Amino acid sequence: MLRFYLEVARTAFRRQLIYRWANLAGLSANVFFAIIFSYVIIALYHARPAVAGYDVRDTLRYSWLMQALLMIVLPFSWNDLMQTIRTGDVVSDLSKPCDFYIYWFSREMGRNVYYMLFRGLPTYAVGMLLFQLGIPLSWQSWLVFALVLPVGSMLGIAYRILYNVVAFWIIEARAMMTFAITIAQFLTGMYVPIPLLPAWLQGIVDWLPFHGFMDLPVEVLLGKIAGGVLAFDVLRQLGWLLVLTLGVQLLTGVAKQRVIAQGG
Repeated sequence: MLRFYLEVARTAFRRQLIYRWANLAGLSANVFFAIIFSYVIIALYHARPAVAGYDVRDTLRYSWLMQALLMIVLPFSWNDLMQTIRTGDVVSDLSKPCDFYIYWFSREMGRNVYYMLFRGLPTYAVGMLLFQLGIPLSWQSWLVFALVLPVGSMLGIAYRILYNVVAFWIIEARAMMTFAITIAQFLTGMYVPIPLLPAWLQGIVDWLPFHGFMDLPVEVLLGKIAGGVLAFDVLRQLGWLLVLTLGVQLLTGVAKQRVIAQGG
C-alpha cells in the first residue's frame, strides 16, 4: 500500500510538470508581491534600525522566504477536492481501496515537492539577486529547517483538505475557501511578519496551528528559535497535526454517510 501512495505522489509531481507557463506566471506573481513587501520593509527600517530583534536583512529574508514557501504550504485558491465533490467525481475517490485522506495527502505531497523545486527555490534566488539577501550559513539551522518544514507542509495539507471537505455540506463553498485562506495567510505572517506583531497577538498565534505552517520554519532558518523553545513549538505543532488529521478523518467519515451516487 505504501508503494501505491508513493506512486500517487510521483504522478502528482509529474502532472505539475505539464503546467510550465502557469508555474512561470505564478512565480512572477510571487516575485512581484515580494518586491512590493520589500520596499515597504525598507521604508519601515529607515525610521527604525531594528524592530523586535529583526534588522532590515532579517525581515527581507523573512518576507522572501514566506513567498518562497507559500505554494509549498498554503497554495491560494486550492479547491481540487472541492471540485470533485461538486461534480460527483469524489465518489470514485471514496470507492478506491485506500484511505481517502492519505490518498489526497499523497497527491499534495507530490505537488509540494514540485513547488519547492520550481517555485520556492527560484523565488528566493530572485530575492538574493535583487536585494543581496544571501542565505543563512548555520548548518544547524538548515538541519532543523529540513525537519520542521515537512511538518508545516503536512499541516497545510490537513488544513486545506479540511476546508474543502466542507463542500459536502455547502453547495457553494468557495466563500469558505477564501475566508480560510485569508485568515491563514494573516496568521502565518504572509501580510505582516509575526515577530512584528504586538506581543499579546504573538502569544495567541504561537498557540495556533498557523504558526507551524511557515512562520516556524522561517524563524528556525533565520536562527531566531532554538533550544527548549523550539522543541516545545515542534511538539505543539505535531499535536495540531494530529488534531487536524483526526478532524478530517472524522468529517470524511460523516460525509460518506451523506454521499448519494446515481445508480447506487
